[in-house]
Amino acid sequence: TALGLYAMALPDSLDNALAQFNAALKYTTEPEQVAFIKLNSAIVHMKQNLPPEQLNSLLESIEPGKMPSKCHSLKASSYCIQGLAALVEGRMKDAKSKLRETLVMANKADLNKLTSCAFVLLGDIFLKMENHRDAIEMVRSAHDIANRIPDVALQVWSAQLFLLVYVVSVMHALQQATRTKLRVTLKKRSISSTNKERTTTTVCCPPTS
Repeated sequence: TALGLYAMALPDSLDNALAQFNAALKYTTEPEQVAFIKLNSAIVHMKQNLPPEQLNSLLESIEPGKMPSKCHSLKASSYCIQGLAALVEGRMKDAKSKLRETLVMANKADLNKLTSCAFVLLGDIFLKMENHRDAIEMVRSAHDIANRIPDVALQVWSAQLFLLVYVVSVMHALQQATRTKLRVTLKKRSISSTNKERTTTTVCCPPTS
């Protein structure tokens, strides 16, 4: 298990990570350890973009209701990974629901890293939905927690997304301003053209006596 986690942190070593996790599952029947290994295997599957049927089968085995009842952190992690899977598949409503449940459970158990991760993912969802205000709030919360822990990886991740949200929101605001300006210009030209037509009609067609 430890070798699998180490391989996950190395570049181009996801195949090795998955092999280590599969090997680890052959040597343990402890429910909490099995759940922990499968949760990390699911992350590897999503990173590698492996066949959906493999991931779906794995996700079914690590649903929140199937987590060991005494381990609050594993259940919260399950909600987070299920939310991430929904986000990857474009099921935004389901993703938001799962990640909000993650926040509730993670806050109760003071799982700061998991809370920060959930906030970042929610920020990504709101960005995709073009809800820039909520996206900024989510990412700011994630970054604040990452700074308090502190966790460099989460700081970088949240900072990168915050920059992306800021750039996209500024571009969106500029586009809106440009559209508004264009509408006003076109309206003025339309009014000016109408006035000219009225003037021409008056000059060419004087009233008869």
